[in-house]
Amino acid sequence: MRLYFLRHAHALAHADWQGEEAARPLTDKGRGQAEGAAKGLATLRPGFEAIISSPYIRAYETAVIVGRVTGLPVATDDDLTPGFDLSRLDHVLSLRPEADGIVLVGHEPDLSQLARELVSPAGESPVKVELAKASCCLVVTPADVPGGASAAELKGRCSLAWIRSWRELEALASGAPPAE
Repeated sequence: MRLYFLRHAHALAHADWQGEEAARPLTDKGRGQAEGAAKGLATLRPGFEAIISSPYIRAYETAVIVGRVTGLPVATDDDLTPGFDLSRLDHVLSLRPEADGIVLVGHEPDLSQLARELVSPAGESPVKVELAKASCCLVVTPADVPGGASAAELKGRCSLAWIRSWRELEALASGAPPAE
């Protein structure tokens, strides 16, 4: 299975927002970032069959842009709200057990911490995973782990295929080689 961890794009600053935190939207800059990331994600092969997002508006808006560009519907799940961790990942994966690739749209520091847990073998230095706004990383589960394995069984056994900024993803759509 391929897990694409996509951080939401640039949102209004806390100081500029008077409403509930969950309703804080993307800025125009953020919508542009999400569009760039979406174009690059649409070129990936093998790709993904599902997009699951935090219901927070900034994550959902990011996911909807990816869905529009890729032609996929977007599902939301409360487990992807801030606090997303290994235990919540099990439920999220159970929503689409048949999917070989899933884009999970959420928040920091949760996405980076979870990716780090999945790819850092026990007893070794943690793998560096940090997702900037609208950036994405691809975590691949091992082939010898059967479908339906729990997130706890995946901990430390997955591989980090790549981390890409939205600009790097956008460049993929134009045919530019990815930066190493």
